[in-house]
Amino acid sequence: MTTTQSTAARPRREVIGAWVLLAGYVTLLCGLMWDAQWHNDVGPDNFFTAPHLLLYSGTTMMGLACLTVVLLTTRSAPDRPAVTVFGFFRAPLPFLVGGIGASGNLAYGAADLWWHDVYGFDIALGTTPSHVGLVLSIFLELVGVVMAFAASVRTRSERWGFVAACAVAAMGSTQLASSLSEPVSAIVPSVAPSALIIGAEGALILGLAAGVLRSSRWLVASGLVFVALQGFLVLFSPAATRWYADAIGQPMRDYATNLSPALLLPVTFPVAALLAAGAVRYARRRPVHRQHVMAVLGGLVSVTMSVLYLVVAAADANVVVTLVATAVLGAVTGWAGWRLAGSVGAARLAEGAA
Repeated sequence: MTTTQSTAARPRREVIGAWVLLAGYVTLLCGLMWDAQWHNDVGPDNFFTAPHLLLYSGTTMMGLACLTVVLLTTRSAPDRPAVTVFGFFRAPLPFLVGGIGASGNLAYGAADLWWHDVYGFDIALGTTPSHVGLVLSIFLELVGVVMAFAASVRTRSERWGFVAACAVAAMGSTQLASSLSEPVSAIVPSVAPSALIIGAEGALILGLAAGVLRSSRWLVASGLVFVALQGFLVLFSPAATRWYADAIGQPMRDYATNLSPALLLPVTFPVAALLAAGAVRYARRRPVHRQHVMAVLGGLVSVTMSVLYLVVAAADANVVVTLVATAVLGAVTGWAGWRLAGSVGAARLAEGAA
């Protein structure tokens, strides 16, 4: 069970661009956690608060990285797969997806500025039109980050980049789940939407990671990166909130808990990564149908990822129905992630032959 790599190295512009995308998304994630902490422990804000500026700084980094890679690819000889945009620009697909996400994020940021000018502060955090658009745009940015590293895992540094991208993708899944929870609840009222969505996304991520890496060690590494980044965020957001409130003379709320919203990230992802590592190890040693293994893994991963959200946010949901639905959907997305990894591998082969 070995990974077939392209013999052609990626252009330096794409390698550097992928790392800037990852750095930009981590910056954005720090801004998101800080902003959530601010809303919980202080409250009133406007578009130009420090958490918002940190969030949009990350998006700006990503947008500029995508634009730069597209311009350099357009100028270079047509020796790399790219999507033609407006009949002239040549954009590598990960940077096209990431660039669309960054553009949408900044556009909805302008809508968020208007929202704050009209209403002052968020009365329905996460469900306002500007925030729904922001969440969907951020999701596209995250897809671009994962795609940029999945395109090549030839070197140790590229593998570290990919496992880090998978870890932040698991963290970013909570934002999409928050945005889609209300419509999912309206369609299937007996299911806890956060558990269902986060479980399915976790299975997709680890199915993809298993197919791209084909290594139990690197899957464990993804869980370790998650632990390290979550630990940083748990310490960062309360400290930054207290410092910023003192700096601008805003009082903390009487019921402020100082508990970081990063604690609500899918904390069982490292356990799920260990399950994925075990599944890869099992599939390498036994003559089994690997797609079946990935489907079973997807079901186990999705249930593992959903446990926290069943406890915290699913008081009105049917636990049994939610677990069954989560396991079934996770089996499908885990299988789909493995198949998607095969498509990525075929694309790398095609690039090597070109």
